[in-house]
Amino acid sequence: MRLAAVVLILIILSSGCLGVNSTLSPSQEEEVSCIRPGYGEFNAGNILFNLTDEHERLEENLAFLMPPNSTIEVKGLLFAKKYSVNQKECYYEGKVKLSAFLGNSDTSNSWTHLQSRLKKVENISVEIVPKETIISENKNATFEVIIKTENVRVGETYYIYIVAFGEDGWKAWARIG
Repeated sequence: MRLAAVVLILIILSSGCLGVNSTLSPSQEEEVSCIRPGYGEFNAGNILFNLTDEHERLEENLAFLMPPNSTIEVKGLLFAKKYSVNQKECYYEGKVKLSAFLGNSDTSNSWTHLQSRLKKVENISVEIVPKETIISENKNATFEVIIKTENVRVGETYYIYIVAFGEDGWKAWARIG
């Protein structure tokens, strides 16, 4: 019985529960201080479409007609957007996967709200080149969305959402159409 009590005290002391060795390493402090606002629930807002050669955004929401049997190419830019936590400068950055979905005209800054309204792409073909990329404070990524309208229904409106999933849990999205 006495041996069990001694072992329990040693386990508690070694785990740091009593405050012994409870300091964070520098890498842990940096990780804690750059927690993204909203923990990935809110739109990072770092996708732009319809860019000129100088990377200027032409419109807030790009909209266009999709005639049947056409190929439409839309250029995009994904950039490492800056945010601050406790006066520390951080970035939405890292490895990113890009995906396309169909949705409705209601756009939202809440991932939970938007995700419930997204569905698989139907009646059109949407390809993103490249599908994966890496962005950092000093490195933006360009991509292209290629839309093929072989089976488009005339008169139907298609709202195409491009969603960037950051490997660290952040998300960004923008709507085409």
